[in-house]
Amino acid sequence: MAFPKDLLAEHEKVVFDIRPHWLAALPSLLWTLVLAGAWAGGYSLAKATFDDPTVAQNVVAVVVLIAWVGLALVPFLRWRFTMFVLTSDRLITRSGVLAKHSKEIPLERINDVAFSQSVLERALGAGDLMIESAGERGQTVISNVRKPEEMQLLIYKESEENSNRMFRGGADPARPGDSVVEQIEALGRLKEQGVLSAAEFEAKKKELLDRL
Repeated sequence: MAFPKDLLAEHEKVVFDIRPHWLAALPSLLWTLVLAGAWAGGYSLAKATFDDPTVAQNVVAVVVLIAWVGLALVPFLRWRFTMFVLTSDRLITRSGVLAKHSKEIPLERINDVAFSQSVLERALGAGDLMIESAGERGQTVISNVRKPEEMQLLIYKESEENSNRMFRGGADPARPGDSVVEQIEALGRLKEQGVLSAAEFEAKKKELLDRL
């Protein structure tokens, strides 16, 4: 299921749209196998224990079904309906089967992107991304990302291109609701990244302060 195109701005494009690594869905498969074995064992035990095992077998089937829904089906659907999306403007995580939950981080707010992998995750091409962003969000952890090192580089690349587009087009480094302090902080990050020269930084900073 792709990210809905009607949620994109007119100029916005999708860089990548991926689901969490299949490693996150592995517990659902393992629980399915375990519960299938439990059902078969309970079915056989009831048949060997009772003259009329129908009731006992039905009880086993209901218990196993309830356990399967909670331990395997729900986590699988959560994996199936979780998306990790990078666009030319923002980083988005969406989840939820019926009720949807979404978190967005504008690219200009991202300060740092790091990733971590265990030995097993590195062998399988999975890992976690840690996104440091300005404002109240702080650090956001995105788990079970496919090829996290590649995703890290793509986010850096798109953030830099986003900054270049904004400043070559004369736009402010933050959205209209940002405070002057936040905008100056964003300017400072762009200066550190080499997008702005010292003179451009001072000129833009002065322009912002003159608005007060």
